[in-house]
Amino acid sequence: MIKKDKITFSSDSGKISRKDLDETSKITEEYFGMKKDPNQIPATSENKDWVYKNIPDYLNIIKNNGKIIGYSLLLPCNRTLMDNFVKKKINEAGLFEGIKMVKLDGIPETIYLCASIVKEDFRKRGLATSAFIKVINKITHNGKEKPILFYWKYSREGGRLVKKVAEITDLELRVRK
Repeated sequence: MIKKDKITFSSDSGKISRKDLDETSKITEEYFGMKKDPNQIPATSENKDWVYKNIPDYLNIIKNNGKIIGYSLLLPCNRTLMDNFVKKKINEAGLFEGIKMVKLDGIPETIYLCASIVKEDFRKRGLATSAFIKVINKITHNGKEKPILFYWKYSREGGRLVKKVAEITDLELRVRK
């Protein structure tokens, strides 16, 4: 018997386990290869612990019938760090270290659209778009606040995704030069 897809988002339930975070990190390493690129945020235990403890609402894990099929990760940020990142004064790893040092209360000035991955069998269904938008709406209380979104274009698909997210949320979008 074939199971019907039952897609869920952690942003809807508010539930993320540390084990889920470890699994999404493995998916991320397979796709982005952070271990080989010191410019990217390393998926160290320390960094995963920080995300889990400090910004779990910025991670949206997508599951099908309870099994992880993708996720999106956003990072709350301030304007200074965003400007330094988009102008290439700091790399992504430096951006993350800076974010960890800043006290971020309430709705952030800027949001880094860090990563979104959906397993191949589930692509082209709008899941990555939905994952980003659900988090942004939750953080901004459905658009009452207007942070600036920014990203580092890793792929053509990612570029299209973030442009669509910015259009739907009606938020300004900046790209790393």
